[in-house]
Amino acid sequence: MIDKQNDDPQKKHELETHEVQEVLGFLKRYGKLIGTGVLAAAVTVIASRGCAHHKAATLAAAEQKLMAAQTPQQLEEVVNKYSSTPTAPVALLNLAKTLFNNGDYVQSRAQYERFLKKYKNHEMKPLAELGLAYCTEADGDFTGAAVQFAAFAEKHSKNYLQPQAVLSIARCKEQAGQIDEARIVLEDFLAENAGTLWAGTAEGALKALNDAAPQK
Repeated sequence: MIDKQNDDPQKKHELETHEVQEVLGFLKRYGKLIGTGVLAAAVTVIASRGCAHHKAATLAAAEQKLMAAQTPQQLEEVVNKYSSTPTAPVALLNLAKTLFNNGDYVQSRAQYERFLKKYKNHEMKPLAELGLAYCTEADGDFTGAAVQFAAFAEKHSKNYLQPQAVLSIARCKEQAGQIDEARIVLEDFLAENAGTLWAGTAEGALKALNDAAPQK
């Protein structure tokens, strides 16, 4: 028996329109959870790939689970139960970040590595790469972290996270006792980014560095 409802172009169009509206509502609420940077990536993922492949009901259910998730276990459930939705990679990044904030750097690193293995071509891949550098810094390997941040900054020179990575290079070099090198990184950054939103942060870091330096 032919399903006439599914064959009706008008009804099909109405269904697709409804799904798009559901996703847009999803994104508006999503921003409160994951912040502007990740939201920009999430918009790209869901708008370009999510709408065509996942029903609005599934997205809504995944959203509710993610919004309610407060523990690593709950985030892991979202990752596993809704693995085929655009919510899963966001949940996995949130899982890694939550573990990091809880001081569990070993498991945080494991989840960032899991993301990179599972979502090799994902738009939010840079977030996982940067997360690994933060884990290295948290482990106390400041020299190694500076190298990772530098590699990230070079690889993602046009990414919105690039300034954050450069400032992290300076911070790690300072913690490694490489004061002069840290100062050069900050001075070069200011020369290239004068007048930007990041300039104030760099100026503050440079001032703190100079104030802490022993008088010659």
